[in-house]
Parts: sequence; C-alpha cells; structure tokens
Amino acid sequence: MEPDNDEQRSGINILKNKDIEVQTVPVAINQKKQFKRVYQLVSLVSSKPYQYQQYYSAAMQKAIDDRLTRHSYDTLMVEFSQMGYYRFNSPIPMYVDQHNVEYEIMKRTYETENNFLRKLLASSEYRKYKKQEIENCLKFDSCLTTSARDAEILKEQAPSIAYHVIPNGVDSEFFKPVSTPAHPSVVNKPPVVLFTGTISYYPNTEGIIWFHRNVWPLLKEKQPDATLCIAGKGPPTEIRQLAADDGSITVTGAVDDMRDYYAEATVVIVPLRVGGGTRLKILEGMAMGKAIVSTTVGAEGISHTDGKDILLRDTPKEFCEAVSELINDRDRRALMEAAGRTLVETQYDWKAVVSKLCDIFDAEKSQEIDS
Repeated sequence: MEPDNDEQRSGINILKNKDIEVQTVPVAINQKKQFKRVYQLVSLVSSKPYQYQQYYSAAMQKAIDDRLTRHSYDTLMVEFSQMGYYRFNSPIPMYVDQHNVEYEIMKRTYETENNFLRKLLASSEYRKYKKQEIENCLKFDSCLTTSARDAEILKEQAPSIAYHVIPNGVDSEFFKPVSTPAHPSVVNKPPVVLFTGTISYYPNTEGIIWFHRNVWPLLKEKQPDATLCIAGKGPPTEIRQLAADDGSITVTGAVDDMRDYYAEATVVIVPLRVGGGTRLKILEGMAMGKAIVSTTVGAEGISHTDGKDILLRDTPKEFCEAVSELINDRDRRALMEAAGRTLVETQYDWKAVVSKLCDIFDAEKSQEIDS
C-alpha cells in the first residue's frame, strides 16, 4: 500500500537505496483508517470477516497479476495468511509467512476484553476467520511459522502443506549490552521497569493496562522509588493518561533509538495476555543483556528456560514478586542477563535465521531441478 506517514516512507526509501524494487498501490476506501469502525460493524452482519475488508483491494490484485505476467520469479513469498484472499496464477513454489496464528489472537482478545463491542467484534472475527485462515494457508505450497507451536496448531488443521519453522531474529551486533560505570549515582539510581513495542497494537495496550491495574500498585509498595517507562509509537489516550496521573510513569511515544531505553532499564516486562507468534521485544531485551519477566503467553514460541534466561509469571502477585526480586538481587539479575544474551547469540541472531530460510529455498529449487 502507498505509505501514509514518514516512517513508512523512510522504510521504503531504505529498501530502494539497497536496490530493492518496491511497488506501492493506492489504499482502498475500505482500508482507510477513518472508516475502520464502519467496516468492522458491517462485518458483524456479513459472511466475511473484517480481515477481508482490511486487507483486500482490487488495485493490489491487479498489481500482483501484472507482476506475475510480466516477470519471471523463482519463488513467491507473502506475509500473513490474509494474502490468501488474493489470486496467484503461477506455477512457482509459493510460501505464506505466518507471523502469528491470527484467529488465536482474536480468540484471546474475546476472552480478555471487557468492552462489550470489542468483545462482540473479536468473537465474530474469531468464528469467521478461523476457518478462512486455514483455507487461505492451503492456497500455498508451504507455510513458514515463527515457532514450532504455531506450526503444530496449523498442521493439525491443514496437514497437506509443508511447514518450516523460521524463528524471529534480532541483530545481536546492533542490540548488545551497554557497559555502565560502577559510580554510586548509577548503582543507586531508582529502578526502571521497561515495556517496549507498538503501543497502539491491541495486545500491547491490553497488557500494559493489566499490568498497571493489577501489578504496578503491588510493585510500588515493595519498590516505592521504581519508575515505569512505556516506550514505543502510537500510545492511545488511555495509556498517555497513565503518565499524566502518575509522575513515576513515562510514556515516550515513538523513539529514535530503542537501545537508549533498554540501556537504562533495570528489568524489562512483557505482561501480555493476548498475542501469537513470538515477541521481538523479548529477543531485543535479551540481546541488550536485560533481565525479563513475562507472562506465559508473552514468551510463547521462544526456546527459553524459566528461571534461567527469563522469569514467567501469570498472576499479579507472582509477577510483582519476580520483578521486585530482580530489582533487589543484582547477582541473580546478572546471571539471567548473561543467559538471555547467550540464548539470542546461539539461536536467534538474524544471520542464522536468514541462512535457514535460504536453505529452505535452495532445497526447493534443487527438487525442481531433479524432477
């Protein structure tokens, strides 16, 4: 789609500067943000989920048709199962890259949401898209998932296609621990609890609100000088209001370099109750050498060891105690920081991840030649 903000335009320019051809298409009226609520309500009485209105456009279909007619490709890979709404008339191997099991996110949203209308929309989307997501995946030859768990869920319902687990990765040279001088002003500074991500993304918003309502008051009793930093773009009004009401909370909005915030953090939190795939914020935090406390859902899909490279806690009391323990016990925190960094270096560095993906494509090409 054509970019509608500076961040998107910057991303496209980065790709073009690397001699990668980028073609954009106009945003359809059903995809415009100002009409989102209208089409969500329409979807309640439609046989198709809102996902169709959000992702399908005739202009994109025309661009796909033109590309496949005028150009020759070895492999076709699309991002997200919603691309299964499009027609790909091509004999080449086709892959769908599933960042999440989308219908699972919808189901979890329905289960955790208190707002009646949002709950109704999530329930409707879950019922309609569960079947459609599987049908969309079946239009491709192979499915790439970020975790073995997601692959197992999809394979149980769509066993006829191939599955490959390609984990999310992180640039461990870019995200790396920052050494700080052992000066009393640094050692004795107030502890910083950090949450990062696209804050406007519903699972992040919901997770922050849950943490603030249920964990933060308990933590402030144990750690009165603790501060909470919520760093990332698109914080909605209800998240910005947290900082307005509490001077110990900072909401940054978009930041130029998230490493600056990781460097200042004492503990990184991932209090998610809704989500799918794997969380990049965990891999970034580990790469930066930071101790992490997460819910079980928040850490799904990552080959972690609870108690070694991460702490998993699901109740407010347990979550609070885990964060407080890491704040107070510098030695335990250091061991966990080192273990997390090692995990990222050995399993989640982008170089290894990209190499695995290239091996899959090469193997597919070899099979074509042999046949």
